[in-house]
Amino acid sequence: MWQSLEVESVDVTFGHRLWWVDAFIGEGERGNPAVVVLLEHSLPDDELQQISFELGVSETAFVRRVGDQWSLRWFTPTVEVDLCGHATLATVHVLLNELGAPGNQFFFATRAGILSGCRLPDGLVGIDLPRAYLEPIDPAVLNGSLGEVSEAYQAGPANVLAIVKDYETLCGLTIDPLSLFLVPSSIVIVACAGGPDVDVTIRVFAPRLGLAEDPVTGSALCAVAPWWVEKEGSPTVNVRQASARGGLMYARLFERNVEVAGMARTFFSGEIHP
Repeated sequence: MWQSLEVESVDVTFGHRLWWVDAFIGEGERGNPAVVVLLEHSLPDDELQQISFELGVSETAFVRRVGDQWSLRWFTPTVEVDLCGHATLATVHVLLNELGAPGNQFFFATRAGILSGCRLPDGLVGIDLPRAYLEPIDPAVLNGSLGEVSEAYQAGPANVLAIVKDYETLCGLTIDPLSLFLVPSSIVIVACAGGPDVDVTIRVFAPRLGLAEDPVTGSALCAVAPWWVEKEGSPTVNVRQASARGGLMYARLFERNVEVAGMARTFFSGEIHP
């Protein structure tokens, strides 16, 4: 019919496919949304940033097949980041359950080096992230923004891990993003031992990355797992993130990496046309 209307052609070019995935879900935990965008070809950085801004979730993962592995980059609505756990878990979930990519293990070239992800038993997805090495620091560096802190550690070049005394203290924290912005760290992880049915409970704040409080942060376990081993001697730890959405994560510490595991679900899928 379009020929009779003198339409010369029909544009059948498809956009880049995307999936909205809730990562680190559990019973009563809604997890952290990440959008995984499958790129058919590379795009300029400013276009990737604009797409992330439009999507508006805490992290957008851009994945593209390159030879025998995948290229993976992560963007908040305002900046590109060096590492993101929940968006990596979401990407592995998409490769396994939406794209049916061959094999059960995948390797990603990222700003944090070569990372891997795989299918685990009982519906879990696992990702290997680089472990953080903890250096004790003076809690005064936090400028009182977290109240009374019993221990504080530098966890890699851009993260701080702060320990508070108990679960009630952690959940009761009221954070002023501006005060926390003055702390010389991109990500501030606040943790305590214990919590409902878990070893450790955490909250994570990243005002310098445009995130007042992150719903669920897989990369936080790169610091929490070494701390737990030092405290309890156990290489495994299960962690709940006490955000409004909530999340459940599992970790096992190895010499150079932390295996972080969790469950994910696809909320919706579609295409974008940048």
